[in-house]
Amino acid sequence: MILLDTDVISELMRPAIAPAVTIYLQPHDPETLFLTSLSEAEIRYGIASLPRGRRRDTLATNFQTLLVEGFTDRVIAFNRACATAYATVRTRRESAGLPISIPDAMIAATSLAHGATVATRNVTYFTQCGIAVANPWDGA
Repeated sequence: MILLDTDVISELMRPAIAPAVTIYLQPHDPETLFLTSLSEAEIRYGIASLPRGRRRDTLATNFQTLLVEGFTDRVIAFNRACATAYATVRTRRESAGLPISIPDAMIAATSLAHGATVATRNVTYFTQCGIAVANPWDGA
């Protein structure tokens, strides 16, 4: 199971997806790719905060299409198991002297609770969380 972080979802909405991201995703069965309700919320907020107009409307349509066609039944909600893992994630980061945003801690906790890898460009945001992390942009 791979949780696609918000930055990866944003990339998938671009007209031209970075080749490294495409190469990273190609060998994975689409049924193993998930996103969190937190990433959905972050994307929806980002779109809603844009000025009204064509760009905002296009992004909203593209995101809705991505959700319906790409992630039906593969959006993971933050539940009680995730809440328990959240405490572990936050204390690990704090013990290492590394701050973490609440949304990133919640995404990391979702990963920990489900035994999933987080795919993100922001690898350092998720170090010392006790989870596997992959950078689709690194080409490795």
